[in-house]
Parts: sequence; C-alpha cells; structure tokens
Amino acid sequence: MRKNRFKIILILAAIALSLYYLYPTYQSSEYQKKLAQLSGQAKFDSYLKTHPIPPLTDSARAFYIDSLRQYFSADSLKYYDENANKIVDAKLKRIKLGLDLQGGMHVVLEVNVIKMLQDMAKNKDQTFNEIMQQVSAQAKATDADPLDLLQQQFEQRGIRLSRYYGDIRDDNAKVMSYLRDQTKSAVDRAMEIVRNRVDQYGVSEPSIQKQGNSRIVVELPGVSNESEVRQLLQGTALLEFKLLKPTDVVVKVFQAIDNVLAGKVDTSSATQDTTSSDTTMTAEQFARKHPFFAVVRVNPQTGDAYVAENDRDKLERMLLRPDVQRVIPSDFQFLYSAKPQIVAQGAKYYELFVVKKDPELTGSVVTNAQAQIDPTTNSPIVTMQMNSEGSREWARVTGANIGKRIAIVLDNAVYSAPVVRSKITGGNSQIEGMGSVEEANLLAIVLRAGA
Repeated sequence: MRKNRFKIILILAAIALSLYYLYPTYQSSEYQKKLAQLSGQAKFDSYLKTHPIPPLTDSARAFYIDSLRQYFSADSLKYYDENANKIVDAKLKRIKLGLDLQGGMHVVLEVNVIKMLQDMAKNKDQTFNEIMQQVSAQAKATDADPLDLLQQQFEQRGIRLSRYYGDIRDDNAKVMSYLRDQTKSAVDRAMEIVRNRVDQYGVSEPSIQKQGNSRIVVELPGVSNESEVRQLLQGTALLEFKLLKPTDVVVKVFQAIDNVLAGKVDTSSATQDTTSSDTTMTAEQFARKHPFFAVVRVNPQTGDAYVAENDRDKLERMLLRPDVQRVIPSDFQFLYSAKPQIVAQGAKYYELFVVKKDPELTGSVVTNAQAQIDPTTNSPIVTMQMNSEGSREWARVTGANIGKRIAIVLDNAVYSAPVVRSKITGGNSQIEGMGSVEEANLLAIVLRAGA
C-alpha cells in the first residue's frame, strides 16, 4: 500500500510539474488567438486597401505592417495594452517549439566560393578561366570543396597558385592557407549579417549554424512567408557611418515625446532630471506620468539611453504614432545596438542611439579591417582602411566632428559608436574601446561585411 501511495504521489507530482511548465504555452496561444480574433485578417486586408502605407525605411515599414496586423483595431490595441505584461511573460516562459511541432522554414545558404575566387584573382587570363570552368563543373557534379578542386587543377597543370593569388614568391601551401582564411572570413561575415537580420525580424528561438566550409543553415520556427524570408536573407548588406545627434538635443526630443504620450499640452518644456524627481512614485504611477521614460531609461550623467528587450515593441508603437512623429525632427533616426547588455537576473537591455538619418559614408569605401592588439596598451583594437575616395571624405568628416561620436551601422543595427579623437587622413583608422578580443573580431567582421 505504501509503495502504491508513493507511486501515486510521484505521478501526481510529475503531472503538476508538467502542467506548471505547459500553462504559459497555453496562455500564450490563447492570447495570440484573442488578438487575431479582435484584429481579423479580412479587416486588416480591407484596411490596407483604403490606408496606404506611409514612406518608411524597410525595417520600419515591416514593423508598421506587422503592428497594423495585430493592433490596428481599437479593441485589439486596448486588449494588448491591458494585458501587455501577461502576454510578454507568457511568451517568454512558453515551451520553445521546434520546426517539427510549430512549423516554420528551414533555409540553407551557401557562400559562392567560386565567385569569390574569381574576384580575388589578380590576373584573369584564358588559362585561369579554363581552370575555373573545370572547378565550377566538378563542384556542381560532386559537391566537393571548390578550394580542393582548385588546388588539384593547378597541380595537374603544373602551375603555381601565386601566379593568380598572393605574392609571386609564395608557395602553394601558403596561398591555399590564405584562400581558406578568406573563405572562412566570408562565411563569418555572412553569419553575422544573417544573425543580425533574423534578430531584427523578431523570430523567436531561431537556429543559425555553420555547415561544412561554406554553408549556413537557418531554422525559423513559426515563419511561413517565404517571399519575406527570401528578401530578408538575400539582400545586400548595408554598412553606414552615421553621426550621433547631440545629447542635449536628444534629451529635449525625448521630453517632448514623453509630454505628448502623457497628454501634456506644452511639449516644448523640458525637465532636467525626470527620473530623480519622481523616485517616490510607484512604477505604475511613473509609467502613467512619464510613459516614454518608463520604457526608455536615460542615464542622467551620460545621456545614454537603454530599452529592455521586452519593451522594444512598445517603443516602436510609440514612435509610429502620428502625434509623436510631429515632435521628432525629420533628420532623426532611432537605432538599437546590435547586441544587448545583460544585467541582473539575465535581463537584456539594448542601447538606443539617435543618429542623423543620412550617412556620412557607406561601406563601399572600406577596403579592409582587422582586429589587433595595441602594443602600447595591450587592449584590443580594430584597424580600418579606406580607398582614396573614402580617405578624402573621411578626413573631412572626422576633421569637422572632433569630440563627437560616429555610429558604425550594419543593416540598421549599431555595432560601435566611437568618439572622433582627431582628423584622420590617409584612410587608416584605429577604433578603440572594445571590451574583448571577441568584440574586436566581431567589429572587424562587420566592417568587412559591408565593404
């Protein structure tokens, strides 16, 4: 009898534990069903026919459409706002379903190594073209590594690889090592671009893995729009250098936005320290009085702004409101840091940057970037080289903005925002402030990705 009682208790405990972990998944599903019911696909389609989408950047346009799809009706907006914390909490705690249970998309991307080898060649004569044709045909027929096939073709013909790659004095082993390094670097760049775009797309629990020497496997649970995913993953990476707006100007705009959201009449008056003056209020009272600053945490000493991962959607909805748009200068652009900062209890915060919308330069002028260790400080740095056109423009930009920050932006995500110390001539720049070698390597990859 005692044995049976123990078994029953064990079974009941297992059932209770299962229900505990399954309940958030059930909750999340019910919330999404309710939102879909309140919005309605038919109503959404009808709305788009009579309300053209305003001119926005690609990322803002995608978010605008997604926001309309769920929140355009007053009922669904009210329901979401009343249950926002519960919806987010349930979504975070729900069981992560894989492609087999949830459905989604499985995508295999491949770096075009043969094209890369053709572009890298310093001399393209008839012999080289014949070799590349053979390599391309064999690679398609056998799925073999193009680099191995290239080496075989050169050795069979008794031709040194240095005739087309590297220094003329390099032996075949050294040239092959160089080509493999370049291939790995190309795949790393592609991985970072894909990861950044998937993060911005908002897919829950994506899987991005390298397969072999040149393939990237991407799994996107819950995603079914094939054309959107293809456009997301196949577009050319855009690297831009953008000036940050002055902190005092940004804080005034933040205050104006907060006033509009709080329903205050005077949107021009700015308080000096909103957070410190309201420390006695509860979080709920503060959110009602300062809805913007309840989402955007501003450091009063530095002016740096941060947004919790769970509040990014809320901030985007705020910024898309027509009354808020009216108090934001037309040359302002809001961008997030590419990577979050993880604070107490694992909470993730993204830095919010306000930059000049038009870039000073694009990645087309960058010729190379490498992570190194500064011999004088033993700190990680990134060295960046530009072509002659970029060097001239970079000298003008840095000379006119000493003491200001320039954001390094890849696909609308900020990877670094260093301070300009002096006018930079000759096209060779040194970027400091990385916390680790890994961070420096990532920035170098980003700079090369947009080149």
